Amino acid sequence: MAISPRPIPTRKIHFLLTAGTSLFGLSSMLGALRHANEVSGLSLYEWELVSEFGGLVKSSDGIDIMTGVSVQESENCETLIICAGCADPTTVSTPAVLGFIRQQSSLGAFIGCQDMGAYIAAAAGVLDGYRATVHWQNHETTQALFPHVHFVQELLVIDRTFFSCPGGLSGLDMMLHLIDTHYDKNIISQVADEMIYTHDRDHTGPQRRSLQIRLDSRNKNLIEAVQLMERNIEEPLLVSELAEHIGISRRELERLFKRNLKQGPKSFYRQLRLEKARNMLQQTKETVTTISVACGFVSLSHFTRCYQQQYGKKPSQER
Repeated sequence: MAISPRPIPTRKIHFLLTAGTSLFGLSSMLGALRHANEVSGLSLYEWELVSEFGGLVKSSDGIDIMTGVSVQESENCETLIICAGCADPTTVSTPAVLGFIRQQSSLGAFIGCQDMGAYIAAAAGVLDGYRATVHWQNHETTQALFPHVHFVQELLVIDRTFFSCPGGLSGLDMMLHLIDTHYDKNIISQVADEMIYTHDRDHTGPQRRSLQIRLDSRNKNLIEAVQLMERNIEEPLLVSELAEHIGISRRELERLFKRNLKQGPKSFYRQLRLEKARNMLQQTKETVTTISVACGFVSLSHFTRCYQQQYGKKPSQER
């Protein structure tokens, strides 16, 4: 008697959406699952969108996304992916959301985190002892808040039953990995082709483009100077100290910056520190005074004046 082929199971993935979720990040993940179904001709995946209260959730793009159920109505999850944007994650880390994540983790769900989703999982207490990743802009502040989680700046981190990516296109990397663990590589290749994804990206690759690309320069002295600046935000180095570290004269360093970046090293350095301050103002609850000190400003008045010149508003108005 002929034996019927074993049916391929349909896997269900729940996406927990929080206010400020990236529409692009969500679409990149859902698109991969949809294409997996289409290229296989099978219902390999189904998915459900969950939120704290159900109904509409406003994305970071200002577009409302309809979710099907609330966390109280949701069933037990085989795989739960927490989606969050770069806005202050404390505003969406509510008791109901954190309790839901803890419950699903205790029931054995595989937990995925997209963008700042790992912050929320860490706040729920389920990531202690695990490796994870968040968006590069939030890496330092998140690591400081959750010292028992090993946060790294990588494109995709898989650690036992937890996996995470820093948002954007890395959501597609995460879904391709998931499909790979569930089915065969032929499906992945077809999905990648459908989505015009032509090059596999190393999971441990950097989240940001290299300084050489960002500065549009191959000058080693310029790149080393900016690296020194990025590593010394709280206690800025003098321009003369930067030049001494690199082994060139101060005048040569200033010419190098003006020729390549159209501004002097002091101005560029201040801009880096102000960008760091803006990230902290938008993403943490630290006081303006604390942030000004952390970004190397000698006084609050000086910080406020520089910030207004750069962004056209007071630091307190970022909140």
